[in-house]
Amino acid sequence: MRILRDALDLDAAERERHIEDHCGNDAGLLARVNSLLAGADAEIRLESPATDKDGEIVDALIGQRLGPFRVVECIGRGGMGVVYRGERDETDFEQTVAIKLIRRGFDFDDVQARFLRERRILSRLSHPNLARFIDGGVAPDGRPWFALEFVDGDSISRWCDAQRLDIRARVRLMIDVCTAVQYAHTQLIVHRDLKPGNILVDATANVHLLDFGIARLVGGDTDAEQTTMTMAGSGYALTPEYAAPEQFAGTTAGVSSDVYSLGVILYELIAGVGPYALDRNNIAACEQIVRGVLPESLLGAIERSPNTRGADNATRSHDAEHKATRLAARQTTGRSYRTTVRGDLSRIVEKALAKEPERRYPTADAFANDLSRWLDGAPVQISGNRFGYRLGKFVQRNRFAVGIASALAIGLVATSVLALRSAHHEHLQREAAVAETARVNAIREYVMLMFRNAGEQRGTASLSARDVLKQGADQIFIEFKDRPEIGQETAVSLAELYMQLGDVDGAAPLLEGVINWPSVENNPASLADAQYNLAQVEYARGNARRARTLLDAAQSWWNKEPLRHAAMLSESRTTQAQLERAEGHVGKAIETLEHALAARRAQIGNNEREVGAALNALSLALAQAGRFGEAAQRADEAIAIFELRGTSGNVAALAARNNRGVAEMQLGHYDNAANDFRKIVELRRELYGRSPELAASQNNLALVLLRQAQHSGEDARKTQLAEAVSLLEDSYGMAIEGSGEAGRSTMMTRINLAEAYAEQGNLAAALPMAKDAVRIANEQYGANDPFTGLGRRALAHAYLIEGSGTPARTELAKAKTIFGAMGKGGEAYLQSLIPLLDMLDNP
Repeated sequence: MRILRDALDLDAAERERHIEDHCGNDAGLLARVNSLLAGADAEIRLESPATDKDGEIVDALIGQRLGPFRVVECIGRGGMGVVYRGERDETDFEQTVAIKLIRRGFDFDDVQARFLRERRILSRLSHPNLARFIDGGVAPDGRPWFALEFVDGDSISRWCDAQRLDIRARVRLMIDVCTAVQYAHTQLIVHRDLKPGNILVDATANVHLLDFGIARLVGGDTDAEQTTMTMAGSGYALTPEYAAPEQFAGTTAGVSSDVYSLGVILYELIAGVGPYALDRNNIAACEQIVRGVLPESLLGAIERSPNTRGADNATRSHDAEHKATRLAARQTTGRSYRTTVRGDLSRIVEKALAKEPERRYPTADAFANDLSRWLDGAPVQISGNRFGYRLGKFVQRNRFAVGIASALAIGLVATSVLALRSAHHEHLQREAAVAETARVNAIREYVMLMFRNAGEQRGTASLSARDVLKQGADQIFIEFKDRPEIGQETAVSLAELYMQLGDVDGAAPLLEGVINWPSVENNPASLADAQYNLAQVEYARGNARRARTLLDAAQSWWNKEPLRHAAMLSESRTTQAQLERAEGHVGKAIETLEHALAARRAQIGNNEREVGAALNALSLALAQAGRFGEAAQRADEAIAIFELRGTSGNVAALAARNNRGVAEMQLGHYDNAANDFRKIVELRRELYGRSPELAASQNNLALVLLRQAQHSGEDARKTQLAEAVSLLEDSYGMAIEGSGEAGRSTMMTRINLAEAYAEQGNLAAALPMAKDAVRIANEQYGANDPFTGLGRRALAHAYLIEGSGTPARTELAKAKTIFGAMGKGGEAYLQSLIPLLDMLDNP
């Protein structure tokens, strides 16, 4: 009986509560369990009737002989069995064994039948990863016993953590376990109780599979031989955390059941928790979850402590502690963990954990083969052998950014949809469809050629995403010399890929090449697209004046046929509003965006992605105008749209969350802002790796930490400042790589890093960085630009920390003038000067 077995493993207080919980109001069941418990306790006392010289009870079996072995000590007691360490007696060689017997009080007929079956099974197995069967017999009290090779080791999960094995090493160890299980299957034996406690690892890192107590011989055992789990239930002997769904259902457990258990063990080795949060004492609830709930993703599982789902603040804090411990035991970081488990490894585990047996790996060997292929970086079988997948593995082995293929697909589909949506009349739709088909085919052709050429460069160093794009870009003007229109379209599309990667410097030459292509005026559509994209590049570089000229040219051509180009005109209003804000016309920018939002809703409805993007831009403009409550509201609306569409993790959704975080920060809701920014940083690391997008997100998170540090105790303040500086230093390098010395993201990061250095008291770094910020902002953006004011604020901060009051006062006065001229949009900046003015007046 399960209730009785588990009760015997508990102390007196826990035992009574356990029995009451599981018997409930069933008085008959309660009486029977208590009666059996009393009998079992009596039998166990009979097993240990002797006392030593001090009167302490000792195990009577210790010192006795079982066959050729003398019993030395008890090394384990489970629900129905007990295991001793034994030594071969009176021979000229030494041999240590593990001796297993049925536990006194549990020598029921069905338990004894199972024990004898286990002994028969073990006697026929011989494998390096299975504990070797040595001998067997019957004890003087009539209990059967058998002796196995003694394994001095620990369970695979504890051993991996103790050795601090990384995820790849854990997978390699798991392959050995699969090999042992596969061998058992070839001998027509299904284990049916695979779990970490039944897999020991010794000091030489060899795995040993144990405990075939509920194993069955394929074609030999019958369900009648199986032991019931509880008297009240109809289930079968199993360990809930590792049992397959069909085991709960009471159907015959086969090879696929062992594969499922192997999947759970691997999941636990990787994430440190199981795929479900289960209460093992509530079998009905366990069955409902295992049979009906999908496993939590490996990406999410690392966040959860054992048997919790992270519901409240205290639990989340507890989860964070467990996460840090598990990551340290795997010698990894959160970012590295996510990079390792996403993709093929997650898909391998998901297949092993499929609810339906037919959807799992057919054998333990097939499971191990995919794990080996994953370790080698080769295509795994679960993902098939499609060209797109093999191309993806080629990309991975050459360290390409995972987002390239996605960016290409999204770019092609999105522009096609926009073109067709804007063509309301049938003849325009036909024309747009033909043009889009030609464009997409040409671009696909050329991109595939790029990948093929890169793949043929054997023996050379691995190529980055930008390397492949650059090789394609360098050749594009030659390749399409005789097909200029297709070449121009392809160049614009490749430039958009660069922009997806955050590399505006990579996009610029392609777009300039299109604009300067001989006779490009014969292809005005491509010219307008190039001008529009180059306007965005120039804005990101800080060249607002040229960006305005380029945008005006593109919009001028689209306005010749506004019906046909309604979508592009609407989309371009976002860039138009950005330029209006940069020119100091925040109110005009808000008006532009409100009109664009209304137009998009009229064209395509309320819940489309483009509407979410318009709400994003409007939220940003409202924030610049100091209307932070409205900004947060618009960002919320955008987030709701993306969540409704199931795209809450895409780029536009992240931008909406970012806008909300900015607004919350300005409203003083620092915890809310930090939560938004941490989520964005995490997702952007996964999506982009090192990129301007990640730099901007880290910059925002660091800014919140700086604000929090101003209101924290000394210890928390030091921690927050250290994290902020680390984030900003990392972001600063990424920003320069992506947008140059004067790019907007670089400017903001430079200013914040100078402030953070000043707050830390690191004046040797703070002063020159703040001076550079003022100089570059003044040269690139103008004397009255907000960047110049923020740079002066950072410089004043450094002077104050240094104790130089006079230059600090001068810089604060200049910053105040700049922010004051911004009207309502400068109010938040003016507020940020108050703490520095207080420092100046109260040194």
